Amino acid sequence: MNFRNIVLAAITGFFLIGSVALANSNDALLNLLIRKGVITEAEAAEVAAELSAASEGAKARPELRAESEEDDATRETEVIKRVKFDAKGKDTVELRFSGRMHFQYDHLSSDYTGTKDTANHFYFRRLFLGVEADLDNGIYAKSVLNFADDRFAIDKAFFGYTFNEVFDIQLGYQKVPFGFEETSSSARIPTIERSAANRFLANDIDFSARHAGIHSSGRLGAGFSYAVAFVNGAQGEGSRLLGRSEASNDPALFARVQWSVNQLRLGADAGRQANNAVTGEDVVALTAYANYKLADWKFLGEYFVADMDAVGDFKGYALRASYRIKKFEPVFRYAYLETDSFVIDLPELIRRAPEPGSAFDTIPAGDNELTSFYFGLNYHHNRAVKFMSGYEIAEGEADNGDNYNVDGFRARVQLLW
Repeated sequence: MNFRNIVLAAITGFFLIGSVALANSNDALLNLLIRKGVITEAEAAEVAAELSAASEGAKARPELRAESEEDDATRETEVIKRVKFDAKGKDTVELRFSGRMHFQYDHLSSDYTGTKDTANHFYFRRLFLGVEADLDNGIYAKSVLNFADDRFAIDKAFFGYTFNEVFDIQLGYQKVPFGFEETSSSARIPTIERSAANRFLANDIDFSARHAGIHSSGRLGAGFSYAVAFVNGAQGEGSRLLGRSEASNDPALFARVQWSVNQLRLGADAGRQANNAVTGEDVVALTAYANYKLADWKFLGEYFVADMDAVGDFKGYALRASYRIKKFEPVFRYAYLETDSFVIDLPELIRRAPEPGSAFDTIPAGDNELTSFYFGLNYHHNRAVKFMSGYEIAEGEADNGDNYNVDGFRARVQLLW
């Protein structure tokens, strides 16, 4: 076992032992005060209830353990009801069940240098069932199961402990802190799909998105916050690495720094992944973003760059604006990306775009670039139900003159509970 592994094992052990010690300290103190006659059992019960309520208030944790909400700085405080159960030992656990349904329709047409194809179908884009647990000892956990993919999958699964507002740690499987739109809940972003620039890193080369490992986040004061993740380099379910549970897997590191004031949020994320499963190279990527809310307007700008070693560089950006008119919300987004020699997968970037013939699902040449325009209109029936529609036009071109164009309409109904 090398030095780095020893250090990581020691850190992990410290987190686990420390959480148990902190959890038991309040009960021990109250029992001592009762034995000394300082307080009665009834008074101790009242104090314990007050401590429990304070603990619930402290559970407004910095957002990494859940997907960061795009407007969490301004959203109303919600009273979340939970169901209480007896757990093993003397602890009780409070559970909250949740769900998300996105039923979607796509009608997309593609043209690959004269070869045309169409995708026209209904499907469940998301079908999530989640449960959150809060134990009396301060440990919390969350798992979300995904029934919408071709195979049953885990969207996230982790447990954690909040030491204070500066240090909240989670162990398990969830999204790493990279990309503002990527780590914003799909239930809250105003476009039906995330931008092509974002999807290149999260979906085309499997760099960001969900990884298993150690995650931490916290607030630093003066509007600053941070998040870090030391995780498996391979993307995907935490119990298996690239399809084999015994596979060797180099770790990856991601980090985020954000600053928020009033309705403005500025941030920068960075990540390094060795032996990327798609490119076969080490990948280092950076992103910077600004999110701003002005009255009923919302603006987001994101810029991405990546060094993919032998397959060249990537850069891209996305600009988005939406305006809330009572329950209606028109939205516009422009996205652009380009690569040096890496062959981008257009049907992956414009999600579920048709493959133009069995032989082509990418632009088969280097120096690729893609431009995308999205126009949408959403209707917010209430906080639980939303109707979305959007039309996207995307044009891809390679240096050899090959081109791949996609345009089409999407519609979605969203239900949250």
